[in-house]
Amino acid sequence: MKRQNSFRDYTAESALFVRRALVAFLGILLLTGVLIANLYNLQILRFTDYQTRSNENRIKLVPIAPSRGIIYDRNGIPLALNRTIYQIEMMPEKVDNVQQTLDALRSVVD
Repeated sequence: MKRQNSFRDYTAESALFVRRALVAFLGILLLTGVLIANLYNLQILRFTDYQTRSNENRIKLVPIAPSRGIIYDRNGIPLALNRTIYQIEMMPEKVDNVQQTLDALRSVVD
């Protein structure tokens, strides 16, 4: 039978701990580097792609329903008529001078 040594080798245990801590630190450092590289890729290199996608999510086309029939009362007087209505929408963050744009549109809208 093998005889158990009752004394512990503290220097070997300390060296083992230091090696394990170093490996863990290097692993965390590597994962942090991968994360920073990914953030750089997304934020700096692919910025224009994601900006375009963001604009496509914000800007949408709304279909206009076709005209419907005119509703008359029993005397033949129209109650609901069809007429074209125009709607202007402006996004202030896309316009350099909001007041100047509103002044230019006022003559067209009025």
